Amino acid sequence: MATLEEKLCPVCFREAMEGGKCQNCGYVSDEASVGKNYLRSFSILNTKYLLGKSLGQGGFGITYLAKNMLNGSRCCIKEYFPSNLIQGRMPDGTVALTGEENRCEFEDGKQRFIEEARTLQELRGNVSVVDIQDFFEENGTAYFVMELIEGCNLRTFKKEHNEEQTFKMALQMLLLIGSALAEVHRFGMIHGDISPENILITQNGEIKLIDFGAARSFRQSSAKQGRKIYLKPNYAPYEQYTLKPCQGPWTDIYALASTFYFIVSGQKMLDALSRAKGGAYLPLWKLAPAVSKPLSDVMDHALAFDYHDRYRSMMDFLSALEQVVQPEEYDIDLGALMPKSRASGTAVVRPKTAAVHDDSEKVCSVEEQDVQEPRGLAAFFHPKKRKMAYLELTIDYRETAGCFSKRRWLLEPNRTIKIGRSTTSDVMMPANNRISRNHCEIFYNEKRRDFTIRDLSKFGTLLSGGEPMEKGKQYTLRDGDSFYVLSPEYTFKVVIET
Repeated sequence: MATLEEKLCPVCFREAMEGGKCQNCGYVSDEASVGKNYLRSFSILNTKYLLGKSLGQGGFGITYLAKNMLNGSRCCIKEYFPSNLIQGRMPDGTVALTGEENRCEFEDGKQRFIEEARTLQELRGNVSVVDIQDFFEENGTAYFVMELIEGCNLRTFKKEHNEEQTFKMALQMLLLIGSALAEVHRFGMIHGDISPENILITQNGEIKLIDFGAARSFRQSSAKQGRKIYLKPNYAPYEQYTLKPCQGPWTDIYALASTFYFIVSGQKMLDALSRAKGGAYLPLWKLAPAVSKPLSDVMDHALAFDYHDRYRSMMDFLSALEQVVQPEEYDIDLGALMPKSRASGTAVVRPKTAAVHDDSEKVCSVEEQDVQEPRGLAAFFHPKKRKMAYLELTIDYRETAGCFSKRRWLLEPNRTIKIGRSTTSDVMMPANNRISRNHCEIFYNEKRRDFTIRDLSKFGTLLSGGEPMEKGKQYTLRDGDSFYVLSPEYTFKVVIET
């Protein structure tokens, strides 16, 4: 007689396996697809998550199907598993590092993984961002739990639909995912790994951005020269190859535009290192008849080699798109085009790795490098370019979680930046009832190279010495100065690019 584990399907979690096939959802068992580093199917995590089939492994992690045993819902679980630092597992599932010399790098990455899961939880309710439901540590590593999205990625959609449907979908994707990223950026985060593989269309036609495993704040790590980085060359802009602290919203803008470029034209964007050597790509209007010259020009702006020449913010990019795209151009019911599941409520999950037949979708490991500025191209770090100013936030979670969280925002010159809990704030703060919806505002004077700050709150903004600001009064800050929202638990620092 078959055991319960032999009867249980690792996809729909029903007792319907017979002869290696699920009689409910159609899943066919394939032992060859089980990676040596994967946790065993039907393992239990955090006392409540029953693991099912693995959906694949990337440079930073492994994704599993799972079932929440408390409420019966299915979900996905992402495991922090940097393949360059882990050599395998112990019999109990605990990860084994390649060497103790990698312990610090592993722990630092794990902490960022947890920080970013915590931040992404605050985006719950954004219909275009995968819902992060839980996070925890186990097996010597970390995990976060996200909603299960049943559908296909953009590459698969392109293969299965005609050019008109694909173009309308791509325009809709640009606007929806762009709006979602604008909110992500207001939290001081970037995605850092946007590609056709990481954008899904659900069975009801929603477009969702997934795989925030590479998400990071705008800050750069303190990594030493020679540390490997992971990226997708045809979607990663030039600044992702460098040690210079220059990543920001413009990094996601480039990747989103590269994704649109591929989906609409079928041609991969030329990788940034080839462009650094003088290579050029064909503008979209020459490759895709549906793309107008004005829309092609907007995409060229978003795909500028030098990040200084791109749109500074996602909202600027979206505003430019709205000037050249009419609503009827992206009017399409995607839900009506999506295939439905063969068993009610148990649609077959299409692993995002299944549609990858192209090196452009593979994560490549490269040496982090200080790429020299090539002759004849716009100066990437030109001394005459304006210096950027940033607002850095350190959140002290030591009392509740034993860690710090760091975030970073670009301060546009000569513009008032609002800080608070309001969804319209330029800098969105974590949920805390003592933080006002409009807590304070800051202004960067580019000519004077200083900052003006004004408190607008009920519970106060403090100078770095702990002195409360007088509400409504302006205070001047210099490069490197700090201030607190409520208390040192929320420490901001103003920084001008060197």
